[in-house]
Amino acid sequence: MLDVRNVSYGYGSVHAVRGVTLHLGAGQLIALTGPNGSGKSTLLKLLARVHTPQTGEIAFEEKPLPQWPAKEYAKRVGYLPQDPDPAFPMRAVDVVVTGRAPYLDRFAWESDGDWEEAHRALALCDAAHLAARYLDEMSGGERKRIFLARVLAGTPRLILLDEPLSALDLSHVQQFSLLLREVVDRTGCTVVFAAHDLNWAAAHSDRMLVMQDGTLALDATPGEVMRPEVMSRFFGFEAETLEAGGRTWIVPRLGR
Repeated sequence: MLDVRNVSYGYGSVHAVRGVTLHLGAGQLIALTGPNGSGKSTLLKLLARVHTPQTGEIAFEEKPLPQWPAKEYAKRVGYLPQDPDPAFPMRAVDVVVTGRAPYLDRFAWESDGDWEEAHRALALCDAAHLAARYLDEMSGGERKRIFLARVLAGTPRLILLDEPLSALDLSHVQQFSLLLREVVDRTGCTVVFAAHDLNWAAAHSDRMLVMQDGTLALDATPGEVMRPEVMSRFFGFEAETLEAGGRTWIVPRLGR
């Protein structure tokens, strides 16, 4: 689906992403992890065409990204930044239907089919009951579902999410991480999401990418990443593992 070949990008003299090469296939839930400043957000922006690689190449369906017309790429790849639109007095369904914009001609109104896709996306996010609610009346977790539904309304094949679990309480983190798994299983799309909570990033993922100092330091299964030696080497803390619910959980080691 998408190939990243020796891609680098920097902000002035700061090299945010350095020599990253990876392949994203179809139907996967992929957690993008790493310490603060390791390049996660920048890598997602490169995949979303917010930034253009300074060196290297990114290709989607074997076509380099610069060759994709903007609207055609937007139909296939959805991106939700870390800080999406603030809460404002707008109905949830009206927010979600804006995800259909790549399919509309200039100055065209949404069709019945566009509204149907918006309601389908709300249902997929277990948010159909929120359709008539206003965004500024919702909790942070509810708004996260609405913004994800807006991305899904565009029926993309690849979804890029920057810190979708941030600022959520534990209950909503659990619900939202499971929701991402269900989105992949129901639609067949691939979801790449940046996350700091390693346990929930690993809980339902097929694959984990670990960034360090702008490089892709590790590309492995959750079972291979959730190990004490990996935590020490790449995340800088000592940890122990706990087996529960058929998964491996990381527990920080207390004391010296």
